[in-house]
Amino acid sequence: MIAFDTNAIIRVLTEDNETQAKKVQRIIQSAEKNGHRILILSEVVIETVWVLESVYRCTKEEVALLIDNLLTAPAFYLPDATPMRKAIKEFKKGGDFADHLIVSQAKHHQAEKLFSFDKKLQNRFPDFVTENI
Repeated sequence: MIAFDTNAIIRVLTEDNETQAKKVQRIIQSAEKNGHRILILSEVVIETVWVLESVYRCTKEEVALLIDNLLTAPAFYLPDATPMRKAIKEFKKGGDFADHLIVSQAKHHQAEKLFSFDKKLQNRFPDFVTENI
């Protein structure tokens, strides 16, 4: 199994560099043909969302659709797919994707609370995020 970094994902999603996008597409096609999977870590997805929003000015809906495509593509393996799906659903409603994913992963791994000094995070998830434990 190989893993993709953020720039590989960005190339294939945006096709902003034709040569690099074609190379990534060939790797994906080869993986699909040979029954291999490409690892995509949650950190890469977080960074991808940030790049799509800040550099490419994609809307939340566009970002969510692109990430949904990663989650459903047969060539990709996302070990945190379940919490990522939940994070995408909540992200569409508002807030920061990274925050949603952190909370979703913490809950998925059965954390009782998330300790954080981040006031926005505390306000968004008042029953789960706290600085008082």
